[in-house]
This record gives sequence, structure tokens and C-alpha cells, in this order.
Amino acid sequence: MGMASTYQAQRDLEKALDSYRKALDVFSGIGDFDRIWLIKHVIGELLIEIGMFQQATEVLEEAYNEIRAYRKRRRYFDLALDIRTCLAEAYRMLGRLDDSRAQWEKIAFLSQKYDNPFLNASALDGLGVICQIQGHFDEAKDYHTKSLHINRNIRYLEGQSVNLGNLARLHIQMEQWDQAEQYILKSIKIEQKNENLIGIAFDKLVLAEIDIGRGNYEAAEKKLTQLESLMSREGYGDDLIAISSQLGYVHRMMGRLDEAFERQLDVLARARKMHHGDGVPAVLDELAEIELARGNREQARVYWQEALGLYEQLGSERMIESIRMSLADLDAF
Repeated sequence: MGMASTYQAQRDLEKALDSYRKALDVFSGIGDFDRIWLIKHVIGELLIEIGMFQQATEVLEEAYNEIRAYRKRRRYFDLALDIRTCLAEAYRMLGRLDDSRAQWEKIAFLSQKYDNPFLNASALDGLGVICQIQGHFDEAKDYHTKSLHINRNIRYLEGQSVNLGNLARLHIQMEQWDQAEQYILKSIKIEQKNENLIGIAFDKLVLAEIDIGRGNYEAAEKKLTQLESLMSREGYGDDLIAISSQLGYVHRMMGRLDEAFERQLDVLARARKMHHGDGVPAVLDELAEIELARGNREQARVYWQEALGLYEQLGSERMIESIRMSLADLDAF
């Protein structure tokens, strides 16, 4: 366990996972349930962090079901809630939005019933993210704002930063760049106060997305290139995909189509390996745009048709409409 913690602090996540699994084998052999379920929870968190969402789901579901079947399960109520939180995140990343929503709604109910404002705020924010993916922007803003209000009342700075980041992303989706910038600059102040390098990096990704929205592609490319290097070292799988894909988008907008295409193909392979629910269709959509720009209309159609099917599974109304319009434009010419 000590070695695992050291490796985790050094961001050597593969070695950390290996050490946690070895510890799990020992504690399983002596029937130490406290540590068995705690380690499975930590393993699930690490697997999510490096982008192994399906494996994380399997470990977390196993731990949760074992706790539920245990005759003294009430002792592990708080841990079970934490495991539910990880499961909600893993389900979302896999595109299992209904399952994710069900977990967040249960967490919101239980955390309110047993007066846990930290988890209640997290659940409301999680529900807001699902609404964002599905294009329900007013509902998403309501959830994020309620979560932010709770986190401010309990003076939980990390939670406030997450809320502000999600509100910024929401306004990016609505193409409201000034409002997005206001939120993310507030988030950066919190992360700077906490001296959280990774938190600052996440916020700079959002600033790069705002640069893209405003057409400042050179500024965005500079930020994204620096962030890609940092996240590669730190091992944050999901965010690395987002950064690399945004770089590909920037290169397309700068007319560097071949470079953009190769980058997005690499991102698509990584997203498929992760079973990334909304990442895969987003990259397919971008590949279609690149192929259209290169004059390969039928290949663009293939990418858009696959993306459409995946967005229909997610229930992402805004993207479904967008891709249907793109396919209609192909048929019109």
C-alpha cells in the first residue's frame, strides 16, 4: 500500500495499480473487507483517470455488489456512496448516460437525506454534465448553479472550481465566449490559490477552447501544445484526448488538413480503446469535416453516419441535429 501511494504521488500510475492489486490479493487472502473494498475503490478511480473506463466499471460494480451483499453493510455506507460516485463517472465516460443519471440521482437523494453537502453538490454537478452532453443547456445551468451555491456555502474551493469550469464549458457550447471566459478566469484564481498545477492546466484547456471559438488559432495552438506535453507526462487519459483532438481541429482551421487528419485518426484509436462514449462520435464528426475539406465526400458520409448512430445512443439532441444537417448538405450537392 505504501509503495502504491508513492507511485501514485509520482504519477507512475501503472506501477501504482500493480502495487494496489498485489495488496488486494493479500487482503483478500485474510478476509480484510475494510481494505478490500477501499482498494477496489482506489483502483477504480485510477482506472478512470488513465481512461480504462470499462475495467473501472467492472471493479467498482464488483466492490459495490459485495458491500450490498454483506450483512453489516451499514458500516460501509459512506464508502458505498463514494463507489457510486465513481461508477456514475465511469458510466458517463462509457456513454451509458441513463445509468450515470440513475447513480447521480440516487447519490443526490441519499446525500441530502443524510446531510452530506459535499456529495450532494457533486451529484448535482454530475447531472449537469449529463444534461450538457444531451444539449439540455438550461437544465444543465440550473444543476451547475445549484451545485456552485452549495460549494460556496460550505467554502469548498475545489468544488467551486469544478462548477465554474463546467459553467464555462456550457457557455462555450452555447458560443457565448465572454461569459465562458468570466467563469474560467474565476476558476483559475481558485486553482492558483490552491497551487494546483493540474487544475490550472484544465482551465487553460478551456481558455484554448475559447481562443478557438474566437478564431485565435495560433494562441490556441500554443496553449494546447504545452498542455499536451504536460498531460502526456501526468497520464490523464480523458483530458489528453480532448487536448489532442482540439489541436487537430485547430490544424484543420489553419488549413493543415493532412496533419489534422493523422492526428484525429490517432485520437480516434485511443478513444475507441477507452470505449469513450462521447469522445468517439466527436472525433468521427471532426474526421468527416476534414474529409469534406479534402474533397472526400463519401468518406465524410461514412464518418458522419457512424457518429450519428453513436449520438443517437447518447441522446445528444444538438449533435444529432447538427450531423443530420451535414448529411443533408451532402445529399443536396
